[in-house]
Amino acid sequence: MFSDNLSSNSINPANWNTQITGTGPVVSATNQSIITTLPVNSLNDPQAQGFGGGLKSTCLLGGDFDAQIDFKLVLWPQSSGVRVGLVISDAPTPAVERVGWGPAEALSLPREVYLTHFADSVQGITATTDLKGTLRMVRTGSLLNGYYLGANGWVLIHTGPTVNTGDAHFGFSAWSHNALFGGQEVKVAFNNFVVNSGQILCPSLSLSPTFGGVGTKVQVQVSGFPVSNYGPDQVRFSFDDMFLGVATNANGNFSFTLNVPEAQSGPHLVKAIDDLTGTSAVASFKVTQANTLAISLDVGTLYFPGDTAQIFTLATLGGMPLNSTTVQLQLTLTKPDGSNTTLSTSFVGGGLFSSSYTVPKTGPIGTYAIVAKAHVANTQDASALATFEVKPTWLSTQGPAMTTAAVAFTGAAAVAAIVWRKGVFRNKID
Repeated sequence: MFSDNLSSNSINPANWNTQITGTGPVVSATNQSIITTLPVNSLNDPQAQGFGGGLKSTCLLGGDFDAQIDFKLVLWPQSSGVRVGLVISDAPTPAVERVGWGPAEALSLPREVYLTHFADSVQGITATTDLKGTLRMVRTGSLLNGYYLGANGWVLIHTGPTVNTGDAHFGFSAWSHNALFGGQEVKVAFNNFVVNSGQILCPSLSLSPTFGGVGTKVQVQVSGFPVSNYGPDQVRFSFDDMFLGVATNANGNFSFTLNVPEAQSGPHLVKAIDDLTGTSAVASFKVTQANTLAISLDVGTLYFPGDTAQIFTLATLGGMPLNSTTVQLQLTLTKPDGSNTTLSTSFVGGGLFSSSYTVPKTGPIGTYAIVAKAHVANTQDASALATFEVKPTWLSTQGPAMTTAAVAFTGAAAVAAIVWRKGVFRNKID
């Protein structure tokens, strides 16, 4: 239903938000995995009273669900004091965990265990030596089931209650606390996150336009955000994490308008973040070199009456080719006699449009001019000019001379015939 193998060496912002708590933890996409590193000097966040790192979904998971994640304990010292968990990311964050107890905790229990931490606290403590495996969480109504994958299939750790019965974010992480941490570096790798069943509810963010230069006015449309139980709240907007402003989320669907700030050419991320519900959405905007509309015309230089002239128009914005839904294009042809004709255009592709004009057999003869005008929303209009000549055909220009030559030729031939006949007659008398 939903899956991400997490092996692309990048974190997909459409699926995940990076979550880091405290000082020291690092979350990275390397070696075809998501790696959480807890260095020796990791320290609690004063409010959360813990430290850690992982990924939290951008989408919500609703209804009864079944989700799982693979883990590998890449660097795992004894008495690490670290928890590795598949979690519902919204408070109180129930989890299915693989745990290494710290040096001074749970001294009467096995040092390496699986367990669950649901609304009924820590339960189902199960000894293990696994350094890699799969954690699974299943929600049915108000109950959660926690599993780990054993040699012969899924093993139930514990079934317990949950207060997270509505739509919720999901994720995975590795974490610890100052009082429990063993003081040695830990690395955990995550792969193959899968939602086997459940209702995925993803927020979306769309941009119009999706590319342009610095200063381009962009309309941002947001949908699918959950509505807070506390009423309308403020959603932050950013451009590559540069704060741009806020909009009010009253019913889950809202809009925001931004002007592209100073930025290098290339793709950049526009984000909407609701801090109250933890929901976010992201879309990519491509900054072009300049927000300049440009068009060029190409047509042959010489035609004769009856010929068809082929005209091609190229339209670009900041060097990016436009299509028929983005640009409004108008071509006007002016004849030598001053009359005008509007030419129709058809989109060829790659910013190219084609038109044609058949020169009447009656002309007029002379210079024809074509003016192309282009309009794109939120940019300055552009225009271009091209001309071609219509001349009479060679036969039409040489007609009078050919007629005179023909008459002269006919007269000369007649005289020659008479002379010849006279010569024959004279010879016979003689």
